[in-house]
Amino acid sequence: MAARRTKTARPERRFFVEGVRREPVDTRKLAKALLAMVLAEQQRITETDASHEESAG
Repeated sequence: MAARRTKTARPERRFFVEGVRREPVDTRKLAKALLAMVLAEQQRITETDASHEESAG
């Protein structure tokens, strides 16, 4: 059986949000972008924890 390759550590992801400056500020668009970032980070943490539990147990 071939040896398994370990996953290499990914560099930290950077998020860039570009937009057009408007009056008033588009708070819905900003809120959606912020929620998407938080949910992506939470999912990444959950997946990392799950993979650690699998390897430990």
